[in-house]
Amino acid sequence: MRQSHVAVDDQTLIAAATQILRPRNVGGRLFGDVAAAIVSQSGTLFLGLCVDTPSWGLCAERSALAQMITAGEYIFHKVVAVWRNPESGELYILPPCGICREFMRAIDPANLDAEIILQGSRKARLRHLLPEHE
Repeated sequence: MRQSHVAVDDQTLIAAATQILRPRNVGGRLFGDVAAAIVSQSGTLFLGLCVDTPSWGLCAERSALAQMITAGEYIFHKVVAVWRNPESGELYILPPCGICREFMRAIDPANLDAEIILQGSRKARLRHLLPEHE
């Protein structure tokens, strides 16, 4: 899902990701229980959901990044991933997994300066989550 040139403050990004959460259990596998929102270099918002399959699956961040790449963009400024606990209803901000971090870096070296929104109002640059990337 793509939305053009939206406000990029953290709460707007978190809200955008939260709105597309659509958990669905299929054969013991969850689809759509993690959502990601990415703001590209042009200011375009890209959204994605996770897909859990027996053969690796696809994280929400890579789903959103694939849409960004499909639109012809390779650099992003900010990303967030969210998950809602189905029992308590509490929303969690998730850090990108190692595969997603490396994927973000590999798309374009400029993404090392992208901001990753973390739990508890914390933020980090991708380069700080990949200290040994060189």
